[in-house]
Amino acid sequence: MERGKGLLLILPLAGWIAPAVAAPERMPTKKEEQDIVSTFRLMEQIPDGAAAVKFLEELRWGKQLSCAHCGSHDAFRSDWAKRQTHWCPDCRMYFSVKTGTVMAQTQLALRNWIMAIHLVLTTRKGISSIQISKQIGCTQKTAWFLMHRIREAMQQGGDKWLSSVVEVDETFTSGKERNKRKTPPSVPFWGKMPVMGLREQSGRIVAFPMPMMDNVRMRQAILNNVANGSSIYTDGHTAYLSLSSHGYNHESVNHNAGEYVRDQVTTNGVESFWALLKRGYVGVYHYMSWDHLFRYVNEFTYRYNSGPGNGFQAISGTFNRMEGHRLSYKQLKTIGAIRREAEEIQRVAMRNRRRLGVAL
Repeated sequence: MERGKGLLLILPLAGWIAPAVAAPERMPTKKEEQDIVSTFRLMEQIPDGAAAVKFLEELRWGKQLSCAHCGSHDAFRSDWAKRQTHWCPDCRMYFSVKTGTVMAQTQLALRNWIMAIHLVLTTRKGISSIQISKQIGCTQKTAWFLMHRIREAMQQGGDKWLSSVVEVDETFTSGKERNKRKTPPSVPFWGKMPVMGLREQSGRIVAFPMPMMDNVRMRQAILNNVANGSSIYTDGHTAYLSLSSHGYNHESVNHNAGEYVRDQVTTNGVESFWALLKRGYVGVYHYMSWDHLFRYVNEFTYRYNSGPGNGFQAISGTFNRMEGHRLSYKQLKTIGAIRREAEEIQRVAMRNRRRLGVAL
């Protein structure tokens, strides 16, 4: 057999040019898919106040400017106004991108608002007002007011029912009684605020504080949030015993007997949300006033439902919810006065129980 026999040589022709091959398209990273951006990149994209105003104006109005007071499309940007940036000739009123939102009459730069929302969405267990004040350069009082206005935009809407498989559970906040007094009270959960949570199997959760955790209120909360015919998994609380008679497929696990999972029946999903809430209570905020507890719960619920994203899509979703809401500092202080009145009523009840010799 001759050497080289059976080999085929293919030589390129003169003047032949290899065809251009397109570079493969870069696949998005996991962080890009989850809309996760760093603080450094966020500040690069919004380097100054003018960029922040432009970003929020495009987010709110898009290409068609409309008056924030009357909705007229004849409004235009004014160069002579000092604080308000736009003028409407129909209603003859000035307005800006902050008008009609929780940002109305704020003295903070809009870039600081974007930064604060980014930090709130980034921290899984919350961020304190002291830390916010250090990050954006303001006082703790201003940061506290800022945080509550952001939480006002994060409040839950009741337009969509929970369905399919729903886990229901309850918890109590305000810390452990053994850390508050020498002898714990004989009344169970004295001085605690109950919080009820309902978690859909898909991951969406609805949670809210309740003034009292009795059977009637707990059943009514389920009827108001869970669609008829759904499967409900609970623990052995007596308030859930009659759910089958209301059109639900009810199953429960007995925690007292050490049973936490039986086939698909469990409440571990909603209890994982309690873990986040209480880690935020103990490790970040240390105390949540009963007046504002529902705002803190809204913050944790919104962050849990919106996912891990903290980028421009997540920030845009938060800003879109700000329109139509208003929260003044006077309103927050008024709520505090109601709280002080409730505490005084509780102190009177405690004195009466002691005078009558009833154990607390």
